[in-house]
Amino acid sequence: MKYGAGVLLLVLVVALASSAMAAARKTYLFAVLPQRPAVAMHTSWRPFLDRLEQEAGVSFRLKLYETMPQFEEDLRRGEADFIFSTPPHVVLARQSQHYLPLVRGSRTIAGVLFTKRGSAIKTLKDLDNQEVAFVGSRNV
Repeated sequence: MKYGAGVLLLVLVVALASSAMAAARKTYLFAVLPQRPAVAMHTSWRPFLDRLEQEAGVSFRLKLYETMPQFEEDLRRGEADFIFSTPPHVVLARQSQHYLPLVRGSRTIAGVLFTKRGSAIKTLKDLDNQEVAFVGSRNV
């Protein structure tokens, strides 16, 4: 009987220590810009965050958005600890809340510039030392 009490005490100590460590585990908010329905996004992102939790020993709460303006507002306020976003949103995050890019894709970013017919601008070199403006509320 005295071994039974000792085993029970050991089990209680281990259980209390485990719950204390779990309570002390830092939880970070990971925000992902809306690209697909929330269910599909959760199915894609939760396994990645689960693996990251195991590897890093921290917890992540996944935040998904219905609309781009909701995501952008949280970005401006600095709500999330980590974000997954597009390159223009990285610029917005950096300017508004000093987020630092940690990981980037291996593909080069590409885009298209348009000028009006008859413009003197024919090549990218023609834009050297010129100011370029981007149209639209999502461009920064």
